Amino acid sequence: MYAGKWCRISGEGERSQVKGVLSINDFKGFGEVVAPLGDSPPLEIVEPKVVIDSREITEAGIFIALKGERTDGHSYIQTVFDNGASWAMVSREWYDAEGAPQPPPGKGFLVTSDTVAGLQRLSTMYRNTFSLPVVAIGGSNGKTTTKEMVASVLGTGFKVTVSKGNRNNHLGVPLTLLQLRRDTGIAVIEVGINHPGEMALLAGIARPTHVLLTNIGHEHLEFLLDLDGVAAAETPLYDYVHRKGGIAFINNDDLRLRDAGAGLAGSLSYGTSESPANTCWAREISVEQDGRLSFLLCSVIGSEKIILNFTGKHNVINAVAAATVGTHYGFSLYQIREGLERLIPAPGWKRLEVVDSFGLRILNDTYNANSDSMRQAIEALCDMPCRGKRVAVLGDMLELGAATDVEHETVGRYIQQRPVDLLLTFGDKARLIGREAPGACRGHFESREQLLAQLVARLHEDDVVLFKGSRGMKLEQVVDSFITARTITR
Repeated sequence: MYAGKWCRISGEGERSQVKGVLSINDFKGFGEVVAPLGDSPPLEIVEPKVVIDSREITEAGIFIALKGERTDGHSYIQTVFDNGASWAMVSREWYDAEGAPQPPPGKGFLVTSDTVAGLQRLSTMYRNTFSLPVVAIGGSNGKTTTKEMVASVLGTGFKVTVSKGNRNNHLGVPLTLLQLRRDTGIAVIEVGINHPGEMALLAGIARPTHVLLTNIGHEHLEFLLDLDGVAAAETPLYDYVHRKGGIAFINNDDLRLRDAGAGLAGSLSYGTSESPANTCWAREISVEQDGRLSFLLCSVIGSEKIILNFTGKHNVINAVAAATVGTHYGFSLYQIREGLERLIPAPGWKRLEVVDSFGLRILNDTYNANSDSMRQAIEALCDMPCRGKRVAVLGDMLELGAATDVEHETVGRYIQQRPVDLLLTFGDKARLIGREAPGACRGHFESREQLLAQLVARLHEDDVVLFKGSRGMKLEQVVDSFITARTITR
């Protein structure tokens, strides 16, 4: 593939502990370093730029070639080198199949048996060069919102490195760690799981000093079976800080988390009601006319009124969690209020994102769904000030396994008890929601086009409509088409 003299660099090498410097020598115990003789790329990389998407490569960057279901990163090795990459991590299988190719001048290969594990190893090596607080945030619902709130609060006093979007899995966590910079004061890392054993892996990669689990809910029951299974899969995050002497922030409103966190030395609890055990709590929760949440944040040092740029009363506990983290780090209630109130959900948030369209209000909660977040979204719809109809458009909840039918029926019975004027369902299993809510349901659809036509015909100014379903249902496409249709008819 490439011409020129080259050498294989193997062996353990010396470990580098220089802050913010990734030493390629440290990789030798995990794989093989192949570089041109006399023209090797840098072996010490300050604040590395590591990507898994070939389109994101930058000058002197490191490309990790991952083999996915639809594409193989190894197909882009030449492209990333042409675009400035210094190193490419490749699999041993690819390297041997290509005849042990020589890298171009000034370029190098990191050859390993498994590039996913190689990425994780690289990130751990880099994370080990930092001695700084790392807050890991997991749980069934509200991880991303809580992560953003915590980062915003801490950002009033620290330079924060935070997970982008929902980069929270076995790839996202390592990529976030590799974005640590020398001026980072604290890191806020989201950790998400859907199988047993994954939390221990993520904790071992991130090495958090502080952890927070939002709640235990009906997530990924296809793999975690029931709430006890979810708790067993999430709470190894507590086990990690217990072993390492770290600190946990514990949601006292969640009985499973309260029990799992009992006895964790130095940990702080929080909740929505006053308790001697809680560091922070909330009072006087209400929804403003524009849908924003208002509450009185209380703590052992005083109280402060907070107005969030979020809707849904369940988000108050997420804000209280962020306040508890801020309190632990010595922030004043004024700083905590500043951090919480300046946070505005980015366009495309899709987590109870409020969109006003010519007098009609849309709650776009299409990012994902389980039965707990469905109920929370329905409550948000019912709490929203409304002069017209309250309308729910609900799609399937996926990855619920044997509990699929029961969970959909439970949501339907819940709607039947709530002041929802109109229910439309979409998909396969969502039909069961409608069957249990005959008072509100006015149709089930398996075609986005038919659903859109019904929405255009039935919805008017002053109505509030909630769109909610699992990621795979892509209900955001209906939201976008509905907004476009209303725009065209103005």
